Amino acid sequence: MIAPFTFEPVKLEPARGAARFHAKSANRKLAPVELVLFPGQPRPRPIPRGPFVSSTYASIEATCPDSCAFKGAGCFADAGFTKIAGHKMDDAARGSTALDVIREEARLIRRAFIGGGRRGRVPQDGARGGRDLRLHVGGDVDSAAGARELGAAAADWRTRGGGAVWTFTHRWRTVPRAAWGPAVSVLASIERAEDVAQARRAGYAAALVVAGFERETAYPLAGARDTKLIPCPAETRGATCASCRLCLDRDLNAMGAVIGFQAHGAGAATIRDTLVQLGRRTA
Repeated sequence: MIAPFTFEPVKLEPARGAARFHAKSANRKLAPVELVLFPGQPRPRPIPRGPFVSSTYASIEATCPDSCAFKGAGCFADAGFTKIAGHKMDDAARGSTALDVIREEARLIRRAFIGGGRRGRVPQDGARGGRDLRLHVGGDVDSAAGARELGAAAADWRTRGGGAVWTFTHRWRTVPRAAWGPAVSVLASIERAEDVAQARRAGYAAALVVAGFERETAYPLAGARDTKLIPCPAETRGATCASCRLCLDRDLNAMGAVIGFQAHGAGAATIRDTLVQLGRRTA
Protein backbone atom coordinates (compact mmCIF):
# COMPACT_ATOMS: atom_id res chain seq x y z
CA MET A 1 0.00 0.00 0.00
CA ILE A 2 1.39 3.38 -1.03
CA ALA A 3 0.94 6.10 1.55
CA PRO A 4 -1.00 9.19 0.41
CA PHE A 5 1.26 11.85 -1.09
CA THR A 6 0.26 15.50 -1.13
CA PHE A 7 1.78 18.32 -3.10
CA GLU A 8 1.08 21.93 -3.88
CA PRO A 9 -1.23 22.14 -6.90
CA VAL A 10 0.28 24.05 -9.80
CA LYS A 11 -1.10 25.37 -13.05
CA LEU A 12 -0.20 23.05 -15.90
CA GLU A 13 1.43 24.80 -18.84
CA PRO A 14 2.50 21.80 -20.92
CA ALA A 15 5.37 21.98 -23.37
CA ARG A 16 3.53 19.78 -25.82
CA GLY A 17 5.73 17.34 -27.67
CA ALA A 18 8.64 17.81 -25.27
CA ALA A 19 7.66 14.64 -23.39
CA ARG A 20 6.25 11.31 -24.53
CA PHE A 21 4.40 8.39 -22.98
CA HIS A 22 4.78 4.86 -24.35
CA ALA A 23 1.99 2.57 -23.20
CA LYS A 24 4.03 -0.49 -24.12
CA SER A 25 7.78 0.05 -24.07
CA ALA A 26 9.80 -1.44 -26.93
CA ASN A 27 13.02 -1.05 -24.94
CA ARG A 28 14.32 -4.60 -24.52
CA LYS A 29 16.07 -3.72 -21.27
CA LEU A 30 12.76 -2.82 -19.67
CA ALA A 31 10.53 -5.64 -20.86
CA PRO A 32 10.45 -8.52 -23.36
CA VAL A 33 10.72 -7.49 -27.02
CA GLU A 34 10.56 -9.52 -30.21
CA LEU A 35 12.30 -8.31 -33.37
CA VAL A 36 9.87 -8.70 -36.27
CA LEU A 37 10.71 -8.12 -39.93
CA PHE A 38 7.65 -6.70 -41.69
CA PRO A 39 7.24 -6.89 -45.49
CA GLY A 40 8.88 -3.96 -47.24
CA GLN A 41 10.86 -2.92 -44.17
CA PRO A 42 14.69 -2.79 -44.33
CA ARG A 43 15.24 -4.00 -40.78
CA PRO A 44 13.29 -5.73 -37.99
CA ARG A 45 11.15 -3.65 -35.66
CA PRO A 46 11.02 -4.23 -31.89
CA ILE A 47 7.55 -5.41 -30.87
CA PRO A 48 6.72 -5.48 -27.13
CA ARG A 49 5.74 -8.83 -25.64
CA GLY A 50 4.29 -9.30 -22.16
CA PRO A 51 4.73 -8.71 -19.35
CA PHE A 52 4.52 -5.09 -20.44
CA VAL A 53 6.13 -1.94 -19.05
CA SER A 54 5.08 1.64 -19.77
CA SER A 55 7.67 4.40 -20.07
CA THR A 56 8.06 8.13 -20.50
CA TYR A 57 10.68 10.27 -22.19
CA ALA A 58 11.45 13.97 -21.75
CA SER A 59 13.66 16.44 -23.54
CA ILE A 60 17.25 15.78 -22.46
CA GLU A 61 18.40 19.25 -23.48
CA ALA A 62 15.69 20.95 -21.39
CA THR A 63 15.75 18.79 -18.27
CA CYS A 64 19.16 17.14 -17.82
CA PRO A 65 21.82 19.11 -15.95
CA ASP A 66 24.87 20.29 -17.86
CA SER A 67 26.87 18.86 -14.97
CA CYS A 68 25.98 15.33 -16.12
CA ALA A 69 29.24 13.91 -17.43
CA PHE A 70 27.45 12.05 -20.22
CA LYS A 71 25.16 14.80 -21.55
CA GLY A 72 26.12 14.97 -25.20
CA ALA A 73 28.96 12.59 -24.47
CA GLY A 74 27.72 9.02 -24.70
CA CYS A 75 24.35 9.27 -22.92
CA PHE A 76 22.63 5.87 -23.12
CA ALA A 77 19.30 7.50 -24.09
CA ASP A 78 20.83 9.68 -26.79
CA ALA A 79 21.57 6.83 -29.17
CA GLY A 80 19.89 4.15 -31.25
CA PHE A 81 16.12 4.20 -31.69
CA THR A 82 15.66 7.00 -29.15
CA LYS A 83 18.10 9.52 -30.63
CA ILE A 84 15.82 10.91 -33.35
CA ALA A 85 12.81 11.07 -31.04
CA GLY A 86 14.97 12.76 -28.41
CA HIS A 87 16.01 15.50 -30.80
CA LYS A 88 12.37 16.10 -31.73
CA MET A 89 11.52 16.53 -28.05
CA ASP A 90 14.44 18.95 -27.66
CA ASP A 91 13.06 21.01 -30.56
CA ALA A 92 9.59 21.02 -29.00
CA ALA A 93 11.01 22.12 -25.66
CA ARG A 94 12.68 25.27 -26.96
CA GLY A 95 11.26 28.27 -25.15
CA SER A 96 9.96 26.11 -22.29
CA THR A 97 11.40 25.61 -18.83
CA ALA A 98 12.43 22.23 -17.47
CA LEU A 99 9.44 22.38 -15.13
CA ASP A 100 7.10 22.96 -18.10
CA VAL A 101 8.44 19.76 -19.68
CA ILE A 102 8.10 17.75 -16.47
CA ARG A 103 4.54 18.99 -16.02
CA GLU A 104 3.79 17.71 -19.51
CA GLU A 105 5.33 14.34 -18.59
CA ALA A 106 3.18 14.18 -15.47
CA ARG A 107 0.08 15.14 -17.46
CA LEU A 108 0.69 12.31 -19.92
CA ILE A 109 0.94 9.82 -17.05
CA ARG A 110 -2.30 11.01 -15.48
CA ARG A 111 -4.14 10.82 -18.79
CA ALA A 112 -2.82 7.38 -19.71
CA PHE A 113 -5.53 4.79 -20.32
CA ILE A 114 -8.36 7.27 -19.87
CA GLY A 115 -11.22 6.31 -22.19
CA GLY A 116 -11.81 3.19 -24.23
CA GLY A 117 -13.92 1.73 -21.46
CA ARG A 118 -10.94 1.45 -19.07
CA ARG A 119 -11.96 4.47 -16.94
CA GLY A 120 -8.32 5.14 -16.26
CA ARG A 121 -7.49 1.70 -14.94
CA VAL A 122 -3.88 0.72 -15.70
CA PRO A 123 -3.82 -2.61 -17.58
CA GLN A 124 -3.11 -5.62 -15.39
CA ASP A 125 -0.57 -7.23 -17.71
CA GLY A 126 2.66 -6.36 -15.92
CA ALA A 127 5.10 -8.72 -14.25
CA ARG A 128 3.24 -8.47 -10.94
CA GLY A 129 -0.19 -7.24 -11.93
CA GLY A 130 -0.43 -3.63 -13.06
CA ARG A 131 2.09 -2.40 -15.61
CA ASP A 132 5.29 -1.01 -14.15
CA LEU A 133 6.31 2.49 -15.25
CA ARG A 134 9.80 3.75 -16.03
CA LEU A 135 9.97 7.53 -15.73
CA HIS A 136 11.94 9.44 -18.36
CA VAL A 137 14.24 6.88 -19.93
CA GLY A 138 15.77 10.07 -21.26
CA GLY A 139 15.48 13.22 -19.15
CA ASP A 140 15.61 14.30 -15.51
CA VAL A 141 14.08 16.86 -13.15
CA ASP A 142 15.69 20.20 -12.40
CA SER A 143 14.03 20.96 -9.08
CA ALA A 144 12.06 19.66 -6.12
CA ALA A 145 8.93 21.05 -7.80
CA GLY A 146 9.49 18.73 -10.77
CA ALA A 147 10.06 15.77 -8.47
CA ARG A 148 6.80 16.54 -6.64
CA GLU A 149 4.94 16.67 -9.95
CA LEU A 150 6.19 13.22 -10.92
CA GLY A 151 5.75 11.85 -7.42
CA ALA A 152 2.09 12.84 -7.49
CA ALA A 153 1.63 11.38 -10.98
CA ALA A 154 3.27 8.14 -9.78
CA ALA A 155 0.93 7.99 -6.80
CA ASP A 156 -2.00 8.42 -9.18
CA TRP A 157 -0.59 5.61 -11.37
CA ARG A 158 -0.44 3.29 -8.37
CA THR A 159 -3.94 4.25 -7.25
CA ARG A 160 -5.26 3.30 -10.70
CA GLY A 161 -3.79 -0.18 -10.38
CA GLY A 162 -0.34 0.48 -11.83
CA GLY A 163 2.75 -1.41 -10.76
CA ALA A 164 6.12 -0.10 -9.60
CA VAL A 165 7.40 3.28 -10.77
CA TRP A 166 11.13 3.88 -10.99
CA THR A 167 13.72 6.29 -12.35
CA PHE A 168 17.24 7.69 -12.00
CA THR A 169 18.45 11.23 -11.34
CA HIS A 170 21.64 13.23 -11.57
CA ARG A 171 20.00 15.90 -9.39
CA TRP A 172 20.32 13.88 -6.19
CA ARG A 173 22.59 16.49 -4.62
CA THR A 174 20.04 19.30 -4.99
CA VAL A 175 16.62 17.60 -5.05
CA PRO A 176 15.63 16.07 -1.69
CA ARG A 177 14.61 12.43 -1.87
CA ALA A 178 11.43 13.27 0.03
CA ALA A 179 10.27 15.52 -2.82
CA TRP A 180 9.67 12.45 -4.99
CA GLY A 181 7.30 10.91 -2.46
CA PRO A 182 6.94 7.21 -1.63
CA ALA A 183 5.39 6.04 -4.92
CA VAL A 184 8.66 6.25 -6.91
CA SER A 185 11.89 4.27 -6.55
CA VAL A 186 14.61 6.81 -7.40
CA LEU A 187 18.29 5.92 -7.76
CA ALA A 188 21.07 8.48 -7.75
CA SER A 189 23.09 8.32 -10.96
CA ILE A 190 26.76 8.53 -10.02
CA GLU A 191 30.10 8.15 -11.77
CA ARG A 192 32.39 7.71 -8.75
CA ALA A 193 32.28 5.03 -6.07
CA GLU A 194 33.23 7.71 -3.55
CA ASP A 195 29.78 9.30 -4.05
CA VAL A 196 27.86 6.25 -2.79
CA ALA A 197 28.00 7.35 0.86
CA GLN A 198 26.89 10.90 0.04
CA ALA A 199 23.96 9.61 -2.02
CA ARG A 200 22.89 7.36 0.84
CA ARG A 201 23.05 10.21 3.32
CA ALA A 202 20.74 12.11 0.97
CA GLY A 203 18.30 9.19 1.09
CA TYR A 204 19.05 7.71 -2.32
CA ALA A 205 20.22 4.29 -3.41
CA ALA A 206 22.86 4.53 -6.12
CA ALA A 207 23.49 3.39 -9.68
CA LEU A 208 27.11 3.59 -10.82
CA VAL A 209 28.41 3.76 -14.40
CA VAL A 210 31.65 1.82 -14.84
CA ALA A 211 33.99 1.25 -17.76
CA GLY A 212 33.48 -2.50 -17.46
CA PHE A 213 32.51 -5.17 -14.95
CA GLU A 214 35.13 -7.16 -13.06
CA ARG A 215 32.79 -10.14 -13.30
CA GLU A 216 29.12 -10.82 -13.91
CA THR A 217 28.27 -11.62 -10.29
CA ALA A 218 28.30 -9.17 -7.37
CA TYR A 219 31.69 -8.06 -6.08
CA PRO A 220 33.07 -5.60 -3.48
CA LEU A 221 33.12 -2.04 -4.78
CA ALA A 222 36.48 -0.39 -4.31
CA GLY A 223 36.11 3.11 -2.92
CA ALA A 224 32.80 2.44 -1.17
CA ARG A 225 33.04 0.81 2.25
CA ASP A 226 30.89 -2.26 2.95
CA THR A 227 29.29 -2.03 -0.48
CA LYS A 228 28.91 -4.56 -3.25
CA LEU A 229 28.35 -3.73 -6.89
CA ILE A 230 25.68 -5.79 -8.64
CA PRO A 231 26.21 -5.74 -12.42
CA CYS A 232 22.90 -4.94 -14.12
CA PRO A 233 21.33 -8.33 -14.96
CA ALA A 234 19.92 -6.86 -18.17
CA GLU A 235 23.50 -6.33 -19.32
CA THR A 236 24.98 -9.59 -18.06
CA ARG A 237 22.18 -12.16 -18.26
CA GLY A 238 19.66 -10.73 -20.69
CA ALA A 239 17.10 -10.19 -17.93
CA THR A 240 14.60 -7.34 -18.11
CA CYS A 241 13.82 -4.69 -15.52
CA ALA A 242 10.35 -6.21 -15.19
CA SER A 243 11.82 -9.57 -14.17
CA CYS A 244 14.89 -8.39 -12.22
CA ARG A 245 13.23 -5.64 -10.13
CA LEU A 246 16.39 -4.61 -8.26
CA CYS A 247 15.85 -0.98 -9.23
CA LEU A 248 12.05 -1.16 -8.97
CA ASP A 249 11.20 -2.37 -5.51
CA ARG A 250 14.25 -3.65 -3.63
CA ASP A 251 15.92 -1.77 -0.75
CA LEU A 252 19.43 -1.56 -2.18
CA ASN A 253 20.77 0.46 0.74
CA ALA A 254 19.62 -2.20 3.20
CA MET A 255 21.35 -4.75 0.98
CA GLY A 256 24.56 -2.71 1.00
CA ALA A 257 24.39 -2.75 -2.79
CA VAL A 258 24.87 -0.48 -5.77
CA ILE A 259 23.61 -1.28 -9.27
CA GLY A 260 26.33 -1.14 -11.92
CA PHE A 261 25.91 -0.19 -15.58
CA GLN A 262 28.87 -0.63 -17.90
CA ALA A 263 29.73 1.45 -20.93
CA HIS A 264 27.99 -0.07 -23.92
CA GLY A 265 26.48 0.73 -27.28
CA ALA A 266 27.51 3.38 -29.78
CA GLY A 267 28.73 5.74 -27.05
CA ALA A 268 30.78 3.17 -25.11
CA ALA A 269 34.17 4.57 -26.09
CA THR A 270 33.09 8.12 -25.22
CA ILE A 271 31.74 6.98 -21.85
CA ARG A 272 34.97 5.15 -21.01
CA ASP A 273 37.01 8.21 -21.94
CA THR A 274 34.78 10.42 -19.78
CA LEU A 275 35.24 8.09 -16.81
CA VAL A 276 39.01 8.23 -17.28
CA GLN A 277 38.92 12.04 -17.31
CA LEU A 278 36.74 12.12 -14.17
CA GLY A 279 39.22 9.82 -12.43
CA ARG A 280 42.08 12.12 -13.28
CA ARG A 281 40.24 15.18 -12.00
CA THR A 282 39.34 13.57 -8.68
CA ALA A 283 42.56 11.62 -8.07
